[in-house]
Amino acid sequence: MTAIERVEELPTSLASSRRRMWAEIAEGLGYVFRHPLMRPMMLWVATSNFFTTTVFSILLVFAVRVLHLSAATIGLIFSLGSLGTLAGALAATRIARRFGIGWTLIGSAAAGGFAFLLIPLASGSLAIPLLVIAQLVFGFSALVGNITGISLVQAITPDRLLGRMNASRRFVVWGVIPLGGLAGGALGSHLGLRETMWIGAAGSSFAFLWVLFSPTRHVVEIDDAEEMVREINAEFALQA
Repeated sequence: MTAIERVEELPTSLASSRRRMWAEIAEGLGYVFRHPLMRPMMLWVATSNFFTTTVFSILLVFAVRVLHLSAATIGLIFSLGSLGTLAGALAATRIARRFGIGWTLIGSAAAGGFAFLLIPLASGSLAIPLLVIAQLVFGFSALVGNITGISLVQAITPDRLLGRMNASRRFVVWGVIPLGGLAGGALGSHLGLRETMWIGAAGSSFAFLWVLFSPTRHVVEIDDAEEMVREINAEFALQA
């Protein structure tokens, strides 16, 4: 933190007159839900989080009861799969520069979602390699998408709305996680573990459609995004 040279200044309008908390919450939610780029990205992450949590909530039970894997084998699978997150963190910037921000987000969203289709396919001698590949691809895609997406939304959000934008976005994308876990447990108990895996995998594989059919695909660089959202940013700036 000592290396950060930028000094944050509180806008005069906020320093002189604090708004009520609920008004600020409403403004933050209104901003992200009306934003032409932020809304589809938020819906993609929320959909993905819900269905991937549905899978992860019963993955260990599935690995033990259905695939009959040992604790050591499961640990090895997760350890190897975590290498994908490291690779994604190292490659995210280069990929975004090579393919553009929009298609990097779409590609990472699609790849990460489709990777989950490998999990319910796992059986017999293919169980371990399929689970490892699924973890590798998902981890890589999640980091690439997260780094690219968060960098984009922070760059195009007015300074005074950064905190509210981030809180509102996380309220939605993290708020669905316990619901996904609850759904995974309930469906796993009533429909079966592999059947629930298919539901979660199918849902996560379609999550990328939110960003595919949105203006996000036209964003190559930050300047493109800033041009698209200039009007809505100006509107909210006038509300300061």
